[in-house]
Amino acid sequence: MELRRILKDSDPANAAEPVLLIIADISGYTRYMTANAKTLAHSQTIITELFKTILHQVELPLEVAELEGDAVFIVCRKLNHSPWSDRKRLIGDKMLTILQLFRRKIVELSRSTTCNCSACAHIEKLRLKIVIHSGEAIFYQILNFVKPAGVDVIIVHRLLKNSVNADQYLLLTEAARHDVEFPAHIHLRNGTETYDAIGQIKTLLYLPDTPPAAAPTSTETSFTRRFGKSWKLFCKLWFAPFAPRPRLANVDSEVGGMRRIGLALWTLLLTPIALPVGTIFVAFHALRKPAKLSRTASGQKHKPDDSTHVAGYR
Repeated sequence: MELRRILKDSDPANAAEPVLLIIADISGYTRYMTANAKTLAHSQTIITELFKTILHQVELPLEVAELEGDAVFIVCRKLNHSPWSDRKRLIGDKMLTILQLFRRKIVELSRSTTCNCSACAHIEKLRLKIVIHSGEAIFYQILNFVKPAGVDVIIVHRLLKNSVNADQYLLLTEAARHDVEFPAHIHLRNGTETYDAIGQIKTLLYLPDTPPAAAPTSTETSFTRRFGKSWKLFCKLWFAPFAPRPRLANVDSEVGGMRRIGLALWTLLLTPIALPVGTIFVAFHALRKPAKLSRTASGQKHKPDDSTHVAGYR
């Protein structure tokens, strides 16, 4: 591949090494963010909670390469973890666990929130897509950060723009299929993606066909547990204006610094009233029996059966 040769030859001081590249991308993120100061603060809090769910599952041999605003870029340097045959199933199970826990977290957050702002009211619209590619990368250091680069890093990012007609899925290239092992019941559909300057890439697609894993029955029926989760989320959302505001990718926010400062001061002023009133609202919210999640919110835009058409896949 010409692009691969150019990138390799551009920096002869660094040697390319075999890697597994993974991007866990929160789809619906850009539409989810708005220019409203309160909603933006709450949406950042919600996204942070979802990021934590993903990051808690990242452990060796996987490493976080970068947080990209709406995605977690994960890398595994294969030379550091041999024999690789012992890692295949571990990584496959980890990817499926991330999908499951993400859906579970969506259910938990949507049931726990007492806020009706745009961000909190549309938590169930957020989905997760995971893209996996295997290839080579050159690692270079900027200050204290070590970052991967190369054509395969470009490819895994390009694959986020694909022909899959679904919001939540796991997509891996044929190259990655040899480096990741899934349980026998996981059905992978063959497909192809084509990109300028890269060409055709053979891929495999997995669409989750189960609803989000609900919390255990004891959690669903326990007032104390429901109250604790709702109160914790209420506090995080209420004090969100004071949280550090990271630079958000793919979001063109119109919220100025003065508006954010104004919201923070207003929040501080109302806190002595809001906390006791919020406690009452949270208590009433926890007393209600959790409603069943709708099928639309299960993360299934398309059920992967033989009657479902998924563009480019069979």
